[in-house]
Amino acid sequence: MGDDPQASLSDSASSSPGEIGPPFLELPPELVQLILSYLSAPDLARLSAACCTLAEHATNELLWMNIVNSHLPEPIHDPGVFDSFRTLYIAHHPCWFVPRNKVWFSDIEHTGNLILARYDHRRGVIEAYRVIAERRSHQFQLWDLNPDVIVQSFNPKVRLWLDDPVLLLKNRHGARPQYLRGETRMAMPVESQNIFNAFSLCSTSLPADLKANQEWPPSNIPSKHRVCRAVEHELPERDLQPQQLDNVSQHAFRIKRWAHFQTGMPIFTAGRSETLSTYATLDPDLYTPTKEKPYQGIWVGDYSAHGCEFLLFLQRERVDEHASPENSSDSDEESIPQCGLEAIKLTGDPNVPRGEISFSADDIGSGGLIRIAEEALFQGARIVRSRGHVAGLGFRDDTFIASQLILISTECVAHYWETMGHISYYRRLDIDALLRT
Repeated sequence: MGDDPQASLSDSASSSPGEIGPPFLELPPELVQLILSYLSAPDLARLSAACCTLAEHATNELLWMNIVNSHLPEPIHDPGVFDSFRTLYIAHHPCWFVPRNKVWFSDIEHTGNLILARYDHRRGVIEAYRVIAERRSHQFQLWDLNPDVIVQSFNPKVRLWLDDPVLLLKNRHGARPQYLRGETRMAMPVESQNIFNAFSLCSTSLPADLKANQEWPPSNIPSKHRVCRAVEHELPERDLQPQQLDNVSQHAFRIKRWAHFQTGMPIFTAGRSETLSTYATLDPDLYTPTKEKPYQGIWVGDYSAHGCEFLLFLQRERVDEHASPENSSDSDEESIPQCGLEAIKLTGDPNVPRGEISFSADDIGSGGLIRIAEEALFQGARIVRSRGHVAGLGFRDDTFIASQLILISTECVAHYWETMGHISYYRRLDIDALLRT
């Protein structure tokens, strides 16, 4: 199949559908449109090649508006800078999965990167920006239970870094990107500083000998869709990039970033000629809180000298014959499930990098309960047994140390690192609010 988005839709019509008898064509137009509304964009392209009458039906604006809006969190009601919704869809085909999945995190060594993607209707572009968190002024807090423990307030300012987009897919009037031919250079303002960026698709095919640390997303994050990390696995370009639309991953993409002088002499840091990052998305079920899993979500935490880091809080169901209703005390709230809570780093640091567990509690229900806090600082909070992950530089000699998780609310959690004599805070992110910025 061709790699031109327009051609890929039209060429797919080469195998025309079965013969449709006149009775179908004689149906009222509104019934024909209702039937066609169940078809995908490639199906409409195939149908439009059958005959002129069906071609006219298949280009109906309402059909294409619904297809475009199926990829957007909030519907749009006009094609904006495009002539039609069909033209709009084709301009960004096959990259509509980027704004549809919206949350993306990368495999950049140690630190990683968290970005949010969206479609900007005003400019007709698909864009993604880095999520950043800035600490506000710290205030030391007194913990009556143990005055020697260091407790600092944490109310970060979280926003999108709009000055430097990570991804920017534009409408090139009359010259649509050839995504299946490899990398597509993204024209960005940062090019004035001789920094360049390119976007490329990922293949769903995985090499047979691929190791666990060569996949993205990492094994700690549940996913049915993993791709090969290009920086970890030396493979021919044809094995890394899809050769046809059927092999395009809807859950990953890559971004290459490089710099050079006007003379053509490249400049890079750490002796590397370029940075190539693989981005993967998260299943919304993993970061959407429910009644049974109220702490689940994307959070930001205070990591002292390392700054703010972003984490995925997962509540994992426990299979434990001892965690039965008979063993639950009357003081337990009904809203607290008998399950574990695990915090996985979406961004990290040189000690405990992205993709690793930051802390884990086997049971935040009655089985792991230490006490209900009575002291003023955390009054009423459930405190449960947990383990904190620590390591030396380069993630060496990593180990889990005893800690306590202080469940202040479903929007704020504290973590007491017992042997370190320090309490750090975590706060939930509002992803939709950030995307509306």
